[in-house]
Amino acid sequence: KSLVIESKRAWESIGNITYGSTSEEKSSMIFKRSIYIAKDIKKGQLFNESNLRVIRPGYGCSPKFYEGLIGKQAKKDFIAGTPLHIKDIF
Repeated sequence: KSLVIESKRAWESIGNITYGSTSEEKSSMIFKRSIYIAKDIKKGQLFNESNLRVIRPGYGCSPKFYEGLIGKQAKKDFIAGTPLHIKDIF
């Protein structure tokens, strides 16, 4: 009986996993960093260190994707100063 009770307590202590930002984090997005387009990029051009920047605010995709982007081709035209989003990459 105690094994069952303690197993239920352990399961409940894990909690719920949520992905993405919560409503409390939305207001602090301006303080996070994200990947932005530094220079205009045409479709088919390669992403490199000179046309991408990791800057604030955090309205684009996470900087953890920066290294993986270098050397990949752009799937569409990008204008300088716009945040890069996941849907634009993959």
